[in-house]
Amino acid sequence: MIPPAYACVVAADVARGIGRGNELPWPRLPGDVAHFKSITTKTRDPAKQNAVIMGRKTWDSVPPRYRPLSGRINVVVSRSVHRLDGATVAPGLDEAVAAATAAGAESIFVVGGGQLYALAVEDPRCAVLYYTDITGRFDCDTVFPAFRDQYQLEAADPPRTDGEVTYTIQRWRRRDM
Repeated sequence: MIPPAYACVVAADVARGIGRGNELPWPRLPGDVAHFKSITTKTRDPAKQNAVIMGRKTWDSVPPRYRPLSGRINVVVSRSVHRLDGATVAPGLDEAVAAATAAGAESIFVVGGGQLYALAVEDPRCAVLYYTDITGRFDCDTVFPAFRDQYQLEAADPPRTDGEVTYTIQRWRRRDM
């Protein structure tokens, strides 16, 4: 059986920066947080859940009171950790997608970090990027991979501003799908 298509959900600055020191480098963006929750939790079938796949560092960056991310199947990719409360652990992206599929996920979302995004963007099963394009440059040590030659912009919301940060929520679709 061929595993299903999946999507990435990411917020990045103008240089595709996504984080620094395992934290977001910009202030909390309530509109983007609401978008993330909506995209990753809403299902067509109310009896099902979606899955979020993340690396262990991303899991660690989520405050403990929010782990696992509620209303979603949590799959953590790690080669060194074998058990986490509230999450399935898989040694790689392929195994994570297989675990999410086996758990009955309606949709699958890769939500970080940098190494998983790099694998996902190149993976032909990654059909969509939900990309929050943050206006401005932040001090980042982790970046989202170049993707614009493989994906085309399908939709973009009007720009919005939270605090002093302006951003646009976009949807990019893989060109060869």
